[in-house]
Amino acid sequence: MSNKTRSEEYAGGFHESLEAFSDLPDPRTGRNKRHYFGEIIFIALAAIICQCEGFDDMERFATSKKPWLKKFLKLPNGTPSNDTFRRVFSSINPQKFNACFMEFIRDKHGELAQQLIAIDGKAIRHSFDNSTETKHLHILSAWACEDGLSLGQLEVNAKSNEIKALPELIDLLDLEGHTVSLDAMGCQKTIAKKLYINQADYLLALKANHGLLHKRLETFFGSHSHVAQAKKRGKVITTSDEQNQAHGRIERRIVMSTDAIDWMDKNEIDSWLGLRSIVCVEAHREEISTGKKSVQKRYYLTTHEPDADLLQKLIRQHWGIENQCHWVLDMTWKEDESRIRKGNAAQNVALLRKIALNLLKADTTVRDTIRGKRLQATFDEDKLTAFLKINISK
Repeated sequence: MSNKTRSEEYAGGFHESLEAFSDLPDPRTGRNKRHYFGEIIFIALAAIICQCEGFDDMERFATSKKPWLKKFLKLPNGTPSNDTFRRVFSSINPQKFNACFMEFIRDKHGELAQQLIAIDGKAIRHSFDNSTETKHLHILSAWACEDGLSLGQLEVNAKSNEIKALPELIDLLDLEGHTVSLDAMGCQKTIAKKLYINQADYLLALKANHGLLHKRLETFFGSHSHVAQAKKRGKVITTSDEQNQAHGRIERRIVMSTDAIDWMDKNEIDSWLGLRSIVCVEAHREEISTGKKSVQKRYYLTTHEPDADLLQKLIRQHWGIENQCHWVLDMTWKEDESRIRKGNAAQNVALLRKIALNLLKADTTVRDTIRGKRLQATFDEDKLTAFLKINISK
């Protein structure tokens, strides 16, 4: 016989498919709990997969899907109301929720193969609250580019910026053996040092926030004589030239990388711990319909050897966090339009969307877009069961 109190008993109830979340503290207090905490999380996740956006939708989903839910859950007092979903997700500790999410990824996917981990920030524009003068939520996310998995997230404090949140997110992730790519905001000597100490490679976009160094790289790569002199000194210089046509335009990217960094000030080199190569990307774009052409140059610092083919691949992969994660969350889940804002709700529901995205991307039984899989899950309960990785044989 269980010695648990009613309150303790109702703090559990996690379905085996979400066992990694069983250590998540139930934010509810008192003895008047009517629904298992784990079952609230399960229903909310299933609802997020099935086209639902807010807490009212979660209640509608729970009510209409009660016969299906009863196959897996106890539902001792029926299904939760929208107010229950709202109170729970407003109160869950986001950091502990994210820690459970990361454990969930380890359980489902094991140790990730070495790959590019892109870290980038995203604003949820309509999560502001004028009544409390709360600004919109800004989240820093990590994305495993080859596996197509969200690895974790961290809120950027409204009075801070990504630079201060980055070290904390890096400490949460197991980055050993991986390459971490960051945009100009993350191109900081302290970040490079932290990644190097964590035994990760880095690929940092260098822009005007390091004006003098940016100008020197611009001068070096823009001068044929400087490049020729580097070759004479025995430095390695590699190039990679790729062209593709998509979205009504022709794009050509010429990547040049070199270990010729001896011209830089020694203190500068030492301050970028592990720096091995500098990189220039010359991007040519032509709009097919208008014939309009443009050229843009970008520069990077990296711990990788000057392998232009590899760096070409890594630089392109970085955009996966924009195209496969942020864009999908906005276009398919309408995340940017979400009005969820009370307490921790916006942050916690953002994490629910990432859990749902991971589950849908990991599924190989249904050949469809993420939007298509969500539609199929809504219409077909067997598909929803499969997406949630529920073992129906038990």
